[in-house]
Amino acid sequence: MFRPTAHRVLFLVAFVIPLALLAAYELFVATDRYESTASAIITQERPSGTTFDLSLIGVTNSASDRDAFVLKEFMESVDMLKYLDAKLELRKHFTNPDADFISRLAADAPLEDFHEYFLDHVSVEFDTEQQIIRYAVQTFDRNLSRMVLQAIVERSQEFIDRLNDKVTREQMSFFDAEISKSEKRLAEERNRLIDFQRKHNLLTTESASQSVLATISTLEQQLAQKQSDLSARLEVLDANAPQLTTLQLDITALKRQIQRERERLGGSTTGSLSELDSQFREIQVTLEFVTNIYKANLNALEQARIEAARRLKYLVIVATPSLAESSEYPNRPYIIGTGAIVLLVVFFVLSLLVTLIREQA
Repeated sequence: MFRPTAHRVLFLVAFVIPLALLAAYELFVATDRYESTASAIITQERPSGTTFDLSLIGVTNSASDRDAFVLKEFMESVDMLKYLDAKLELRKHFTNPDADFISRLAADAPLEDFHEYFLDHVSVEFDTEQQIIRYAVQTFDRNLSRMVLQAIVERSQEFIDRLNDKVTREQMSFFDAEISKSEKRLAEERNRLIDFQRKHNLLTTESASQSVLATISTLEQQLAQKQSDLSARLEVLDANAPQLTTLQLDITALKRQIQRERERLGGSTTGSLSELDSQFREIQVTLEFVTNIYKANLNALEQARIEAARRLKYLVIVATPSLAESSEYPNRPYIIGTGAIVLLVVFFVLSLLVTLIREQA
């Protein structure tokens, strides 16, 4: 009589009553939770270079994998929770007294507990094989679930955009600085050339040299003509004749002028055209060199912009946040069934212990 009664009491206490309480809570007390889901992928115009596939040994070496895990970390962060709470008043919703006391968040819960509770109701998974990020959000209101998930997706897109801006700024800042230096140096060399031209009243030393050579040629022709006239008149006039004296003075003046022009062209004086030409060519070479550097920096900047555009990442929404038509959580059949199995195991263990104790008594 004792054994059947003890086992019946034990079965009632260890199985029937707990299972009845669990079923009553799940069927009549537990607040429904509505889940909204979405999925997205991170893509870019030009994929990263080919790397060895180490996924078989559990090592992710893809840049897109790193980006996805970084994005996942951001979406599960406290910053995301604060953003959602400020925008949609999540704390107020989860502490709503209309929800059952087990499902709802304590009204005075600290931020750490709130974050842990948030992670229990938000799921972000990354499928490394299909490269898909899957989102899921559970709340006590179907519309709020979709709104929260929509806010998470939008915030994720902003996060990717900020990463793109940061990468672009870092790549462009170096070339922008180099171009600014090149523009400044190019302007200095141009001003140096203009000042040189204004100071010496010439456009180019080549044109000035040609002008001096033309002057020398004209003077030499005049000198030859004067010398020819002098030779012709010496045959018919006295050596002291005034005409001969005048011709000799003209010849002397022409020779001096020719000498000055030749010294101006290639003499050793400071203002000679040969020295000016050397200075002018030095300025031209420097200006050409600086111009080439400027052009090279412009080409490098353009290539950097193209490369940065190719490396930009985009969050492409594969499935938009859904609106739940029915409550899928808590999964009452699964919870009650699992609870029944666990309670049966507990009952059999306790029953075995009771049997062993009675046999030892």
